[in-house]
Amino acid sequence: MITKDLLSMEPLDQFLDNAEKFGHEVDSVVVGYADQLDMKVVKKLKERVKVYLVKIRQSQVLHEKLVKLGMSDDDICHLIGDYSKPSDGRAAYGVSRNHVVLEAMLNKLDVLVFIDTDVYPEVVIKKENLLDTDIYQTRKTDIEDVYIQEVDFLGEHLKHLEKDNVMVTTSDYTGYYIIPPMQFEGMQDLFFGLKKEQAYDYITNSYSHHCLATDHGKKRSGFKTHKVLGGNVAIKLKLFETMLPFFSSTYMVEDNKYLTRGEDTLLAIQVKNHEKFIFYDIDMKIFHNTYSHFPIVPDIVGDKNIKDRFYYACMGWIGRNPFLNEMHELKLESVYKIEHQYLEAGSKAISNYLDDDRFLLLPKAHEKAYKHLETMNEEFEAFKASWFDFIRRMK
Repeated sequence: MITKDLLSMEPLDQFLDNAEKFGHEVDSVVVGYADQLDMKVVKKLKERVKVYLVKIRQSQVLHEKLVKLGMSDDDICHLIGDYSKPSDGRAAYGVSRNHVVLEAMLNKLDVLVFIDTDVYPEVVIKKENLLDTDIYQTRKTDIEDVYIQEVDFLGEHLKHLEKDNVMVTTSDYTGYYIIPPMQFEGMQDLFFGLKKEQAYDYITNSYSHHCLATDHGKKRSGFKTHKVLGGNVAIKLKLFETMLPFFSSTYMVEDNKYLTRGEDTLLAIQVKNHEKFIFYDIDMKIFHNTYSHFPIVPDIVGDKNIKDRFYYACMGWIGRNPFLNEMHELKLESVYKIEHQYLEAGSKAISNYLDDDRFLLLPKAHEKAYKHLETMNEEFEAFKASWFDFIRRMK
């Protein structure tokens, strides 16, 4: 798990309880944290399971472990940053995830299961006939014909990972989608500019379904996938002996740092060209309490926290898109012009709709993101070289 502060057992205790209930022994918990640590919480965790702690961008211990492997300071910095320099605690998402991956690999763990701080070993199910009440505990929600049911979280992942060629198991989420219900003139421009055109039709109808995603329950059906979800994923760590793990960057807009999204996109692109390995969607969409107030319908117009989250998501998608476009071998100059035109119109529309001038920055962020692409490519090449140096030394 990756978190800003480790001040509570939640949701780790729910996942440990869930594993114990269904007969799975968890070897250890790896926590990457950026700021505060409550040692009382750590003590309680250690009473239940082995615990590895790594402070993101500030871990002298992890740095020294990599030095003992024979890695240079420069190569280590490409993987986890320079621990000796001050940090604002806001590392790129890929860097944060790789702290945990490195710690797990150095401790010879076989399978790493990522969970987020706002997910639970449960699913949201609509329609009573999809429930499996013979096996799983179920409770009714305040939403008509909508239920929350527990799942065998680790069991569902592990039964597919038992297959030799399945290297990653993942699935989406139930709960409210990260893009909340909204409807305004010019919305299509915004979504096309963000490269979220596939979400446009879904959001267009959001005032009927409220962006509430539900699970298939008894009718789940897994399938091969290229999409990896960071907070509902299990990975055989030997995968990273031949494939790169997570990667993303940060970029500056008007002296503010923004984290680019899509750190898991790199995995998806690599597996498309890999004939041997399979990434498998287990179709178990765990409960993501996106805005921490389920079952209340998200109100982006009236709730500043939701507005803030959507703003930073937009800046993260914009920061990611140039790198993604290049990875997909698109013609960057023509794509840039099209995206920029959409964003110029869409940013004004969303700014008016939300009465929030921050969204007027989206076209400028788009320009900065493309200018940052060269730097991002350099970061990626340095990261790739350092990663495989780490792998060589681990062998």
